[in-house]
Amino acid sequence: MSKQNILFTLSAVATGIIFVGQANAIEPQPIDLGGVGLVPTLKISETYDDNIWEAADGDEKPSSWVTVVEPSLTLAARDRLNTYQLNYRLSNSTFHSSHEDDHTDHFLRADSHMEFSARSRLDLNAGYSKQQDTRDSTNRDFDEIGNKYHSTNVGGLYGFGAETAKMQLELGANQEWRKYDNNRDSGSFTREKDRDTLSLVTTGYYRVAPKTRLLAEIQYNDYDYDTNTLDSEGYRYLVGATWDATAKTTGTVKVGFENKDFADSTKNDPDNSTWELGVTWSPLTYSRVMLNTSSRAEEGSSTENYVDTTSYGISWEHDWTDRITSNLGYSFTDKEYEGVSKSIDSSSNDGRNDELDSYNAGLNYKMRRWLDLGVGYSYKDNSSTDSESAFDRNQVFFNVTASL
Repeated sequence: MSKQNILFTLSAVATGIIFVGQANAIEPQPIDLGGVGLVPTLKISETYDDNIWEAADGDEKPSSWVTVVEPSLTLAARDRLNTYQLNYRLSNSTFHSSHEDDHTDHFLRADSHMEFSARSRLDLNAGYSKQQDTRDSTNRDFDEIGNKYHSTNVGGLYGFGAETAKMQLELGANQEWRKYDNNRDSGSFTREKDRDTLSLVTTGYYRVAPKTRLLAEIQYNDYDYDTNTLDSEGYRYLVGATWDATAKTTGTVKVGFENKDFADSTKNDPDNSTWELGVTWSPLTYSRVMLNTSSRAEEGSSTENYVDTTSYGISWEHDWTDRITSNLGYSFTDKEYEGVSKSIDSSSNDGRNDELDSYNAGLNYKMRRWLDLGVGYSYKDNSSTDSESAFDRNQVFFNVTASL
């Protein structure tokens, strides 16, 4: 392969790694390191946040300008159909009116895609992150800073069957280890959140048209907590369809049911309907409408056994010119807290209901191939039967993304 083709390939691979799914994103030119492409990027954002703690009405609502600096480095290489990527990203947040909330998050991820033949392919990934959450109602009540934690994961997805074949099969596995680093025995009792999670998935596809496939899927999750009593096994059984660029739409829809079996026999085991849907409709080549919805039982904490979560979202992206893109979005999330966790002496969230409305609007300007400018606004309104968890929050931001 010629040097020019190598650079072109590296550019395509590296750009896809960092900016996949982003309209009018920058198009970085990798630095050639002898067959490996290096892509440095830098994103800086300045945000005015009128409720950085998501505090309830009637409580102190500290506001602040927040500066986030996110440098990242990506190494990418390609050998015929096989691709390899290594990415490190640092995110430093400075709260100018509340420096005790300043924090730096770290993210490291490695991915590979290998094709052994036209019928056999394998994706592998591994990652490590060290993060700090925004303060929540529990942190505020006990005068804590946000919860800090680190997590490690390794996973893979094996696919069998040619892309154009009548049938395909995918087998996936992922193992995650999560441990919290602060607030372990104070109000948040984060030691109760330490857990190992094993996830397995099997998906079978049957082609009914050139770009449309039916699917059947089984998902398995095993949650093993260090000290909590929430150890459980969960299954999701789904059927649906996936299609690509058919009648101006691309998407996947899955419906089915799920059940969760707690190791603690005193806990009620949920058995619910579940679904996932993600559809992109492109009525025009320069305009896209995205619809998504899902419903499932999420993990609980020291104050509940699990959380029934249903979400709906719609967004619209429109390319006004080759350089200017706008986006509008709305989402609604409903959370029903179920059960009483008795692993520690704490209050219960059983019966709590949260309804979160989120709105966002933004405008992106592709100033140069290597430089993007963006402005935006977001608003959140959380209604809750727990008065300490009800809040509203406004954010206005400006960001710059640059590369080579």
